Amino acid sequence: MSKYTDMSNELLKLIGGKDNVASVTHCATRLRIRLHDEDNVPVEEIKKLPGVLGLQKNVGEIQVIIGPAVDDAYQEFMKLGGFETKAPKKTVPAQKREKGFKAVLNTLFSAMTGCISPIVYAFVVMGMFKSISAIFGPSLLGLFTAESDVYVLLEGIGNAITYFLPFLLAYSASQKLGANTVISIAMAAIMLSPAMTGVVAAGEPFKVFGLFPMTLINYSSTFLPILLIVAVQAYAEKLLNKIIPNVLKTVFVPTLTVAIMTVLGLCVLGPIGQWLGDGLAAIVMLLSTHASWLEGALVAALYVFMVAFGLGGPVFLATFAVYTQTGSDGLYFPYMCIYSMALVGICIGYIVRSKSATEKQTGTVALTSQLLGSVSEPTIYGILFRNKTCLIVEVVASGIAGFYCGLTHTAVVGMTFSLPVVGSFLAFSGASTANMVNGAISLVAAFALALIGTLVFYKEENAA
Repeated sequence: MSKYTDMSNELLKLIGGKDNVASVTHCATRLRIRLHDEDNVPVEEIKKLPGVLGLQKNVGEIQVIIGPAVDDAYQEFMKLGGFETKAPKKTVPAQKREKGFKAVLNTLFSAMTGCISPIVYAFVVMGMFKSISAIFGPSLLGLFTAESDVYVLLEGIGNAITYFLPFLLAYSASQKLGANTVISIAMAAIMLSPAMTGVVAAGEPFKVFGLFPMTLINYSSTFLPILLIVAVQAYAEKLLNKIIPNVLKTVFVPTLTVAIMTVLGLCVLGPIGQWLGDGLAAIVMLLSTHASWLEGALVAALYVFMVAFGLGGPVFLATFAVYTQTGSDGLYFPYMCIYSMALVGICIGYIVRSKSATEKQTGTVALTSQLLGSVSEPTIYGILFRNKTCLIVEVVASGIAGFYCGLTHTAVVGMTFSLPVVGSFLAFSGASTANMVNGAISLVAAFALALIGTLVFYKEENAA
């Protein structure tokens, strides 16, 4: 019997049984459960369940914080509830649906999070290969020349993942939004086909099917256009399946879907997505140019609360859209790295200063989760939110390090920050040497200030 069997049984009872569950997914640390009726969820009782680190109600769902073993809990919960492990077909009853602008935003952010989460690992891979080529290539250590087979391959692997990003997003978005995955990938292929990229490169006016003027945009490495296309594709397929007779569906539903979405994608949705991405990039550049030091201090200092209250997802997605446009980010991703290093310092200081075996074990579990999986919830709920001194130390340490990072306009280039410690340092490689050095200074400052602050100010009797 799994260690999460009892927890899953109790959780299922507390949320109103399986009939109240609309869908279940999970991210790196949390069970994300959408309910038909979440008004009477006993939050405090769920928090007390063995194996549960905390609970947040956010974006129309409850998020049960488990930690790095969340997949084990997810599998057990799905088995006990008899739920499908694929995208559920149940929908929330109309009378229980949220309404208004907030509901629209909640649905949008939930959908975008579900689209981006499955492909994060591809960006970790990209970041690792790009970081290796940057460190050992001609821009730093010079062990590889720009013409060497090793360097060309490393760069090729990293660039391929970025270039063909629409393919990855087409897959994940279709799974989340209920579109035909093969057709979604086909749409990405059309956008990046040599024929279409050739039209864009030529710069001459072009009409889709000879009728509809196409905006000349290169969709390689783009994020928002394919998401908009797949979202509309899902609705188009549902409509076509309703009006086309069964005997004709096999041929005409996919054919008409591609025809319709090619027009909408190349002439309407693609340009809209690109313009939104350009707008976000412009805002980021404005902040980075005129108030980077203030923005850095605030984001780094408040990042722990963004994670705790589930607010990081929407900001991550907006930043990710900018990253795909510019290839780097100095607005948000650097402060994720700073936050992670500050938590490592907090955990080590907590272990050293704690007297009881229980608190030392709490610190060890939190440190292990942070070092082995970059999972911060054990530190947040096991240490920071039980001890205001440690929380203040973390906020101050991260804020100071973030101030320096923003002041020096330091940016993350590689998406390796989800890897423990080393990944945070590698994330700043790939641009200039100054960028990498300032990134390292910021990380070391966050770690050192958090460690020293905890050693000096933390007393075990302050723990709640």
